[in-house]
Amino acid sequence: MTTHKLIRLTAAVLLAATVSSGTFATTAEWSPTVQAAAQNIKLNEKQAVAKFKQKYAKAKISEISLEKHLNHYQYEISGFDSQKEYSAKIDAQTGKLSAAKTEKLDADDHETAIKLNQVISRQKANQLAEKAAKSGQGREWTLETDDGQTIWQVDVVDGHQKTEVKINAVNKKVISVETDD
Repeated sequence: MTTHKLIRLTAAVLLAATVSSGTFATTAEWSPTVQAAAQNIKLNEKQAVAKFKQKYAKAKISEISLEKHLNHYQYEISGFDSQKEYSAKIDAQTGKLSAAKTEKLDADDHETAIKLNQVISRQKANQLAEKAAKSGQGREWTLETDDGQTIWQVDVVDGHQKTEVKINAVNKKVISVETDD
Protein backbone atom coordinates (compact mmCIF):
# COMPACT_ATOMS: atom_id res chain seq x y z
CA MET A 1 0.00 0.00 0.00
CA THR A 2 1.37 3.41 -0.93
CA THR A 3 1.94 6.08 1.68
CA HIS A 4 -0.72 8.30 0.05
CA LYS A 5 -3.35 5.56 0.25
CA LEU A 6 -2.39 4.76 3.83
CA ILE A 7 -2.78 8.40 4.84
CA ARG A 8 -6.21 8.63 3.17
CA LEU A 9 -7.31 5.37 4.81
CA THR A 10 -6.13 6.58 8.22
CA ALA A 11 -7.96 9.89 7.77
CA ALA A 12 -11.15 8.08 6.79
CA VAL A 13 -10.95 5.79 9.82
CA LEU A 14 -10.33 8.73 12.15
CA LEU A 15 -13.25 10.66 10.66
CA ALA A 16 -15.54 7.65 11.03
CA ALA A 17 -14.47 7.16 14.64
CA THR A 18 -14.98 10.85 15.40
CA VAL A 19 -18.47 10.86 13.89
CA SER A 20 -19.56 7.73 15.73
CA SER A 21 -18.21 8.96 19.07
CA GLY A 22 -20.21 12.19 18.87
CA THR A 23 -17.25 14.55 19.04
CA PHE A 24 -17.85 15.55 15.45
CA ALA A 25 -21.12 17.24 16.34
CA THR A 26 -19.48 19.48 18.93
CA THR A 27 -16.44 20.50 16.90
CA ALA A 28 -17.90 20.47 13.40
CA GLU A 29 -18.84 24.14 13.21
CA TRP A 30 -15.18 25.10 12.84
CA SER A 31 -13.90 22.16 10.82
CA PRO A 32 -12.93 22.01 7.15
CA THR A 33 -15.70 19.41 6.74
CA VAL A 34 -18.35 21.95 7.65
CA GLN A 35 -16.70 24.59 5.49
CA ALA A 36 -16.99 22.14 2.60
CA ALA A 37 -20.59 21.42 3.57
CA ALA A 38 -21.36 25.14 3.44
CA GLN A 39 -20.03 25.23 -0.11
CA ASN A 40 -22.46 22.42 -0.99
CA ILE A 41 -25.58 24.49 -0.27
CA LYS A 42 -27.25 24.14 -3.65
CA LEU A 43 -30.74 25.42 -2.76
CA ASN A 44 -31.42 28.98 -1.75
CA GLU A 45 -34.24 29.76 0.66
CA LYS A 46 -36.77 30.46 -2.11
CA GLN A 47 -36.06 27.09 -3.75
CA ALA A 48 -36.42 25.38 -0.36
CA VAL A 49 -39.75 27.14 0.20
CA ALA A 50 -40.89 25.94 -3.24
CA LYS A 51 -40.15 22.35 -2.15
CA PHE A 52 -42.10 22.97 1.08
CA LYS A 53 -45.01 24.42 -0.91
CA GLN A 54 -45.16 21.29 -3.07
CA LYS A 55 -46.22 19.46 0.10
CA TYR A 56 -48.14 22.26 1.84
CA ALA A 57 -49.46 24.44 -0.97
CA LYS A 58 -51.67 26.75 1.12
CA ALA A 59 -49.27 27.23 4.03
CA LYS A 60 -47.93 30.67 4.87
CA ILE A 61 -44.27 30.64 5.90
CA SER A 62 -43.49 31.62 9.50
CA GLU A 63 -39.82 30.62 9.79
CA ILE A 64 -36.92 29.37 7.70
CA SER A 65 -33.68 28.13 9.22
CA LEU A 66 -30.59 26.66 7.61
CA GLU A 67 -28.34 24.68 9.93
CA LYS A 68 -25.80 21.94 9.70
CA HIS A 69 -26.95 18.44 10.46
CA LEU A 70 -24.03 16.02 10.81
CA ASN A 71 -21.90 16.87 7.77
CA HIS A 72 -24.43 18.66 5.58
CA TYR A 73 -26.85 21.58 5.72
CA GLN A 74 -30.60 21.34 5.86
CA TYR A 75 -33.43 23.82 5.87
CA GLU A 76 -36.17 23.60 8.45
CA ILE A 77 -39.25 25.45 7.31
CA SER A 78 -42.33 26.17 9.39
CA GLY A 79 -45.66 27.36 8.11
CA PHE A 80 -49.33 27.57 8.95
CA ASP A 81 -52.83 28.08 7.64
CA SER A 82 -56.07 28.88 9.51
CA GLN A 83 -56.28 25.41 11.08
CA LYS A 84 -52.87 23.72 11.08
CA GLU A 85 -49.16 24.34 11.46
CA TYR A 86 -46.61 22.55 9.31
CA SER A 87 -42.89 21.87 9.40
CA ALA A 88 -40.47 20.03 7.18
CA LYS A 89 -36.74 19.57 6.72
CA ILE A 90 -35.21 19.95 3.28
CA ASP A 91 -31.69 18.86 2.36
CA ALA A 92 -29.87 21.98 1.12
CA GLN A 93 -27.88 19.99 -1.42
CA THR A 94 -30.38 17.49 -2.83
CA GLY A 95 -33.70 19.23 -2.13
CA LYS A 96 -35.08 16.05 -0.57
CA LEU A 97 -37.93 16.76 1.84
CA SER A 98 -38.03 14.82 5.12
CA ALA A 99 -39.44 14.95 8.65
CA ALA A 100 -42.68 16.56 7.45
CA LYS A 101 -45.11 17.19 10.32
CA THR A 102 -48.61 18.59 10.62
CA GLU A 103 -50.25 19.68 13.88
CA LYS A 104 -53.51 21.34 14.76
CA LEU A 105 -53.04 25.07 15.29
CA ASP A 106 -53.72 25.98 18.91
CA ALA A 107 -56.24 28.73 19.54
CA ASP A 108 -53.60 30.82 21.34
CA ASP A 109 -51.03 30.53 18.53
CA HIS A 110 -50.58 33.82 16.72
CA GLU A 111 -48.36 33.06 13.75
CA THR A 112 -47.09 35.82 11.47
CA ALA A 113 -46.43 35.15 7.81
CA ILE A 114 -43.11 36.23 6.33
CA LYS A 115 -43.51 38.27 3.15
CA LEU A 116 -40.76 36.53 1.20
CA ASN A 117 -40.94 38.94 -1.72
CA GLN A 118 -39.95 41.81 0.62
CA VAL A 119 -36.91 40.33 2.39
CA ILE A 120 -33.25 40.21 1.49
CA SER A 121 -31.67 36.89 0.56
CA ARG A 122 -29.74 34.68 2.95
CA GLN A 123 -26.60 35.49 0.95
CA LYS A 124 -27.10 39.26 1.40
CA ALA A 125 -27.86 38.79 5.11
CA ASN A 126 -24.70 36.70 5.40
CA GLN A 127 -22.57 39.44 3.80
CA LEU A 128 -24.00 42.07 6.16
CA ALA A 129 -23.54 39.80 9.21
CA GLU A 130 -19.93 38.92 8.39
CA LYS A 131 -19.16 42.62 7.96
CA ALA A 132 -20.84 43.48 11.28
CA ALA A 133 -19.03 40.65 13.10
CA LYS A 134 -15.71 41.93 11.65
CA SER A 135 -14.32 38.38 11.23
CA GLY A 136 -15.56 34.85 10.63
CA GLN A 137 -18.01 33.13 8.35
CA GLY A 138 -21.77 32.67 8.54
CA ARG A 139 -22.63 29.11 9.63
CA GLU A 140 -26.32 29.12 10.55
CA TRP A 141 -29.18 31.33 9.41
CA THR A 142 -32.75 31.89 10.59
CA LEU A 143 -35.42 34.09 9.02
CA GLU A 144 -38.31 34.83 11.37
CA THR A 145 -40.64 37.53 12.60
CA ASP A 146 -39.84 38.98 16.02
CA ASP A 147 -41.87 41.82 17.57
CA GLY A 148 -43.38 42.69 14.21
CA GLN A 149 -40.03 42.82 12.39
CA THR A 150 -38.83 40.22 9.95
CA ILE A 151 -35.23 39.47 10.87
CA TRP A 152 -32.33 37.35 9.73
CA GLN A 153 -30.33 35.91 12.59
CA VAL A 154 -26.89 34.84 11.38
CA ASP A 155 -24.40 32.92 13.50
CA VAL A 156 -20.91 33.96 12.40
CA VAL A 157 -18.07 31.72 13.56
CA ASP A 158 -14.39 32.61 13.78
CA GLY A 159 -12.37 29.82 15.35
CA HIS A 160 -14.12 29.05 18.63
CA GLN A 161 -15.80 32.45 18.81
CA LYS A 162 -19.45 32.75 17.77
CA THR A 163 -21.13 36.06 17.00
CA GLU A 164 -24.90 36.31 16.63
CA VAL A 165 -25.93 39.08 14.27
CA LYS A 166 -29.56 40.15 13.82
CA ILE A 167 -30.46 42.07 10.70
CA ASN A 168 -33.75 43.66 9.69
CA ALA A 169 -34.60 41.54 6.64
CA VAL A 170 -36.49 44.36 4.93
CA ASN A 171 -34.32 47.46 5.37
CA LYS A 172 -30.94 45.66 5.82
CA LYS A 173 -30.10 47.45 9.09
CA VAL A 174 -28.09 45.61 11.72
CA ILE A 175 -30.24 45.30 14.86
CA SER A 176 -27.73 43.67 17.21
CA VAL A 177 -24.31 42.03 17.37
CA GLU A 178 -23.59 39.70 20.31
CA THR A 179 -20.36 37.76 20.69
CA ASP A 180 -20.07 34.66 22.88
CA ASP A 181 -16.79 34.52 24.75
